[in-house]
Amino acid sequence: MGKYKKILFTSGKGGVGKSTLSTTFAKILAADGNSVLMIDFDMALRTVDIMLGVSSIVLYDWSDVLNGQCTPDAAIIHSLGPDLIAAPRGIISIDKYDIKSLVALYEDKYDYIIMDCPAGVGDVLDATLNVADLVLIVSTPDLVCVRSASVAASMAAKANVDCRLIINRFRKRVTNNGRALSIDDVIDATETQLVGVVPEDMQFSLSLLNGELLDKNSKSVKALTRIAKRINGEYIPLKV
Repeated sequence: MGKYKKILFTSGKGGVGKSTLSTTFAKILAADGNSVLMIDFDMALRTVDIMLGVSSIVLYDWSDVLNGQCTPDAAIIHSLGPDLIAAPRGIISIDKYDIKSLVALYEDKYDYIIMDCPAGVGDVLDATLNVADLVLIVSTPDLVCVRSASVAASMAAKANVDCRLIINRFRKRVTNNGRALSIDDVIDATETQLVGVVPEDMQFSLSLLNGELLDKNSKSVKALTRIAKRINGEYIPLKV
């Protein structure tokens, strides 16, 4: 296990593949023998349970834990990969003290806690930044997503949390044609250190949405595996 235990995935804009990457990242860590817990903070748009193939057995969510309606262990949903604490189906009010107390209940039981934050730069991001050891900001190489990602990066910097950038859905041909921002353009605009580039891979996204098992031959999975190793201190050259 590396120095980062509580890892937060976020994005300034929705639709960039943040939950897809966070879930796959958690699966990769679990497949490597680590105990991993995912906490889905994306209220209303809850999707991680689907991606882990456990949506049919969700009984409690983290709001039930905070409200004392179930024990912390009762809310844990076991999958073939990481465990999960599901998000509520509706929007509820939550602050940094709620999130800190929730994460503290599970921190000593797992090697990693992966938090999936809703897109945007609202109160949930502000609150989850207070418990994260590392923030991974996901952006696609287009101006709209990059601009919103830069705002999220600024919030992480103000919270004094280590922050890294993942560029998702990268297509070299489109970038070379000038129809998308280059890797350097995205780094400069977000002012955030790059930790990896994940290529466009439609089959990868579809398989995850269907709750399928990890495909280690997928280019996207290989890219995220390199990112996980890099975060844990291994020297892994950047591949695009």
